Amino acid sequence: MRVLCLLTGLLLLTACIDDKDLSHYVAEVKARPVASPESHLVTKEFVPERYHPDAKRSPFVSPQPENTRKQDDSAAACELPAGERAAEDLERYSLDNLSLRGTLGDRRGLTALIHAQDGVTHLVEIGQRMGLNFGEVVGITANELTLKEYIPDGRGCWETRKTQLVLSETK
Repeated sequence: MRVLCLLTGLLLLTACIDDKDLSHYVAEVKARPVASPESHLVTKEFVPERYHPDAKRSPFVSPQPENTRKQDDSAAACELPAGERAAEDLERYSLDNLSLRGTLGDRRGLTALIHAQDGVTHLVEIGQRMGLNFGEVVGITANELTLKEYIPDGRGCWETRKTQLVLSETK
């Protein structure tokens, strides 16, 4: 049995070796046209730049991020919204979600009825806060409520703007 397996393996091995096929393949590969080598990329000549220590930051010091830089002296003169205080109920809403529905008056002055999008109506007086931009109520008339809002300008200061809520019709 061993001899039979050995003879079969030897027969298969000799059958795989065929000099004609191999020599024909080698001749075909040698007959293929030779590709020209790729051209080399032309590199630009390096020209070093002179370092002027007074004009630029030191390369040995990490750059300072913009948000951690010290504020200018002009930032100290900016108008700022009120400091630490508890947020009022209407400071949760943007002004788009609030509407003036009416006013009430007595000997102390006018009080505004502000309707929030969640269906609750709030009484608002001068000096109260509302909106997302630190809005302070500075005036109430029969037809409108005036707010003074603080908008960040991106440089550490705040710009103020006046915004009005005008009396709206109920649906």
